Amino acid sequence: MQIMLYIFEKIDHLGDDFPESVMSLLSEERKIKISKLRSPMNKNASAVAYLLLRVALINEYGINEALVFDYKEHGKPVLRNHPEIRFNLSHSGDTAACIIAGSEVGIDVQHVAGIKDKVAKKVLTDDEYSIFNKSSDPDGYFCKVWTVKESYIKKTGQGLLFDFKTIAADDIPDTHIIKGENYYCCVCGIETPIKYIGREDIEQLFTR
Repeated sequence: MQIMLYIFEKIDHLGDDFPESVMSLLSEERKIKISKLRSPMNKNASAVAYLLLRVALINEYGINEALVFDYKEHGKPVLRNHPEIRFNLSHSGDTAACIIAGSEVGIDVQHVAGIKDKVAKKVLTDDEYSIFNKSSDPDGYFCKVWTVKESYIKKTGQGLLFDFKTIAADDIPDTHIIKGENYYCCVCGIETPIKYIGREDIEQLFTR
């Protein structure tokens, strides 16, 4: 099984017409999802995340086809025609990521932004909250911890009803953190090589 993490940065440079320009590469399900989003950035990010999976499948497996998803109990997607291939998608701010592997895996990307105290209290354990309050970079610390916990529940498929306060990020095994310019990305499940993808890599899908 091929393993690879794909990251796309600077989504904000794509322009508001990007989703329309790649419409032929999107599934009907993804088109509907994008149509419900209001922010041009979120529309671009949703399109890019899906297209990263298509790029990954082409590069790692030679699979070039419209993607159909089935969903597990708590909403974790699986590829209907290739259930043996595990993947996970995430996007936040101007960054999107896709991991593809042969075993269960979770990924989360989070843009570093100002965090309200009441949010920190809901997500962090008591010890983590103490570190958060003493940190010289509380927003960065929170973001890193959040990606670890989020990638964990995405790997296990427990869903967003999971109580983040019940587990410390340091107690979650097999987590691998990538620090970007203004984001954190965490993979839970397996350490993997990284490919940074640009618009030109996506545009090559039109010629295949």
